Amino acid sequence: MRFSDSKFILLLVLIAGSVQISFSQKTLPLLNLHAIDGSQTNVNELSLDKVVIISFWATWCEPCLKELDAFNENLDYIENDLNAKVLAVSIDDSRTISRIAPMLNGNDWKFEVFIDSNQEVKRTLNIINIPHTVLIYQNQILYESTGYLNGDEITLFSKIKDINRD
Repeated sequence: MRFSDSKFILLLVLIAGSVQISFSQKTLPLLNLHAIDGSQTNVNELSLDKVVIISFWATWCEPCLKELDAFNENLDYIENDLNAKVLAVSIDDSRTISRIAPMLNGNDWKFEVFIDSNQEVKRTLNIINIPHTVLIYQNQILYESTGYLNGDEITLFSKIKDINRD
């Protein structure tokens, strides 16, 4: 079966349109995160000056914990060389939220940790699976990834360098 010229052109237009949509920037909605101590952070304001890395995680998610450990190991590089900030957002619900504080005490993570126990932020950003990492700059969601394998942070750092160059 052969495509006619008009069908081929229509197919190319559809493919080009879908590629553009998948790579387009998304504007960040108003986003306030709640810390364990009850304080709030406005991500919109924070992202005006630097790239913000938001990592959605849970205490029961082993790949999440590995990603957060990698961020912690590279935190000086992230903050000083990449001029970025790491925010970890736990989506633990009422059944597992009590595990967060002991986990924080046992891991000595130096970045800020927030709680999204009702998963409002997760729903707002249409996040389905974790770990889910989002790069935000000047109120634009510029990059998202789901899952974590050792070394994935190198790709993320490269994306941040590209953002900082633009």
